[in-house]
Amino acid sequence: MITPGRGAMESPVRNRSTRRSFLKTIAVGGAGAAWLAGARLYLEDDRWTPNRSFWVERGRRPLSPPLRGEHRTDIAIIGGGVTGLSTAVHFLQRTRGLRLALLEAEYVGYGATGRSGGVLGDGTEMGTPPGTGDNVALVLDLVGRHGIDCDLEREPATQLDPYRYVAGLRRATDGLGASVYEGTRVLSIEDGSPVVVRGRDFALTAGRVVVATNGYTPGLGIAADRIFPVHTAAAVTIPVPPDVLRRVPDEIHVMTSGEMYMWGRKAPGGRVLVGAGAEYCYDNGLFYRGGTVLFPALRRRLVATWPFLAPYPFEHTWSGPMGSTADQEPIIGSVAGAGRILYGGAYAGHGIAMGTKMGAFLAGMLRGESPPAWTLRPTLSLPGEPLRYVGVNAIINLMNLGLYSMAQHE
Repeated sequence: MITPGRGAMESPVRNRSTRRSFLKTIAVGGAGAAWLAGARLYLEDDRWTPNRSFWVERGRRPLSPPLRGEHRTDIAIIGGGVTGLSTAVHFLQRTRGLRLALLEAEYVGYGATGRSGGVLGDGTEMGTPPGTGDNVALVLDLVGRHGIDCDLEREPATQLDPYRYVAGLRRATDGLGASVYEGTRVLSIEDGSPVVVRGRDFALTAGRVVVATNGYTPGLGIAADRIFPVHTAAAVTIPVPPDVLRRVPDEIHVMTSGEMYMWGRKAPGGRVLVGAGAEYCYDNGLFYRGGTVLFPALRRRLVATWPFLAPYPFEHTWSGPMGSTADQEPIIGSVAGAGRILYGGAYAGHGIAMGTKMGAFLAGMLRGESPPAWTLRPTLSLPGEPLRYVGVNAIINLMNLGLYSMAQHE
């Protein structure tokens, strides 16, 4: 079985925190933190939070058949979100004659991609490290080149329907000759020459494998000491009259405490989309139970900010895990240093544009090219449970939507 990989190069990026510092989070301890964490402690849970996002529920595409039996391929990509599909598209655009199979546990866009707000921006959470200054331009190029219909808006902010975008990438992947299998959950990856990817009803051997599962990655035994899932939530109102909607900013960024904020945008159909909050579930858990607290808090924050939205309740609410690292910057790694199994992700909420660029980086690595050095940097190795649970949640529980007061910390 595989073992977690580590980066190998120093980062030239200076961290400029806009949300929170997980390095400081992990350092927090004491009885108070233990009490806060213990009150929310849930032991192992292998369920995944369903995708009930506005984007998916307004028109999900049909599933493709799952993979069954024993098969071979040259390249296998695990994960049908923006990272995996971007990797496939960028690789196949420049490389022909190789077989590529993409495996998705549920359906394309099920994970963080289909739950995103769909707002595009260059750079990462911490700034604009080398190679990320044209993230949005890359998305626009793919949309134009492959004719992707995704409700793209360029002014005043660049935004799109993230589910329709990833569905368009799926069609582009099909057109380039890839085989995409949905309902195909990977249970283990065996490093070797070739690599063997196994599920309950299939075994796939591949020369090289890309793991593009973001917050779900630790569950595969990859980078479990580097990547962890953080659950966040979003909601969309019922349609708002045009004269009321004009009073809402096109881009929503409302500070709720020293480092946390409510983000959002105007959504199709005259709706308002907002999101906020963060919570780590025990043992890299992928099932979120906190909606009964978080969604009412999000509603209160929205109405407190714009009282004129009080008559327009939430029509859709959803949550899900996004991948993060201790320094909140994306990473690329290679399992055991052999280069047969690559992984990339951890966008801390900036996954649509940055995930598209990450796919270009990973596709380049499959062709023997090197990504920017900062993506290969070492990261803080996170402790095991229960220390990880206590540390990661101690401060973000205090900051979530301003539900608790706290002193500013440096």
